[in-house]
Amino acid sequence: MERGVSPIAASKDVALVDERAKHLLKTLVERYIVEGQPVGSRQLARDAGLQLSAATVRNVMADLEEIGLVASPHTSAGRVPTSRGFRFFVDMLLQVRPLTEESTQRLLRQLGAGPVAPDLVAQTASQLLSNMTHMAGFVRVPKISQSAFRQIDFVALNDRRVLVVLVTQSGQVENRIIQTERPMPPNELARAANYFNELFAGLPLSTVAQRLQEELSQTRSQMDQILRSAMEMGREVLHLRDEEVVIDGEFNLLDSSDLANLQQLRELLEVFRQKRDLVHLLDECTRADGIRIFIGEESGYAPLSQCSMITAPYQVDGQILGVLGVIGPTRMPYQDIIPLVDCTAQILSGVLSLR
Repeated sequence: MERGVSPIAASKDVALVDERAKHLLKTLVERYIVEGQPVGSRQLARDAGLQLSAATVRNVMADLEEIGLVASPHTSAGRVPTSRGFRFFVDMLLQVRPLTEESTQRLLRQLGAGPVAPDLVAQTASQLLSNMTHMAGFVRVPKISQSAFRQIDFVALNDRRVLVVLVTQSGQVENRIIQTERPMPPNELARAANYFNELFAGLPLSTVAQRLQEELSQTRSQMDQILRSAMEMGREVLHLRDEEVVIDGEFNLLDSSDLANLQQLRELLEVFRQKRDLVHLLDECTRADGIRIFIGEESGYAPLSQCSMITAPYQVDGQILGVLGVIGPTRMPYQDIIPLVDCTAQILSGVLSLR
């Protein structure tokens, strides 16, 4: 399991936490996740089942507070885990539950139904993650510029407007309406598409874009007019979006009592709207195998400082295409959400492999 930052377990102070303190911290975090309220020493002593006095528990909590794993929001109000405490819990104490058979079948049934175009399956996956967690679900759609070219079609609309339909080997479809220098009849558009498809079939779109630029700059005067038109139209449509993240359920976070600061909520929703910073973070996740978890400030983005993000990569033929996951408050049921995210990524990989 990957972490958002360097392992907290390597900390010298944290290494001094003994087994009794670990058990009490685990008990405190689990109760806090369920109830969302500070946990008092008497309650913790009862829940832990260690035959400890409340005074002994208070002393242990004072030690944990000194090294930053718990905090006291108010005097005599009990303690809550800090982001650092959640990290210790996830790294050292968490017992992940297997995903229930009911949830697994729901994922298989809904992700496996209908078309397997990556964009459509990504939308379904993000909705499922949101609905099953009541948080924000997301899927980083594969970068289209890294996909291989399958074919292009040009369809005349009216006057000088042409619909360009580009299809990748992975099934992604990009539609653009462009303006041509002159009206082009259907037979010319068909010839242009044939030229284009013969030249570039199977090549990465980034390579296609580079070759188009080179061909147009070097041989423009000698080039057949129809081929030149095909290349010019292709070059225009290859200014493709590479910052797409499908997000669903972001407004679920408005109902979280843990995210009550209006300014922070505005900033968080702006992250979802702009997506640029989120894309950068998710692209980092594609370079690591397995589950990654960012807790609080670990993401490096201030709007996510009160949130946790759990991601897992999905892939086809051993190549990672993107990542998916969940964003919610740090007080989330990690033991349930981690296997859900992991299983969703595995099923999405299987579905896309069947295209």
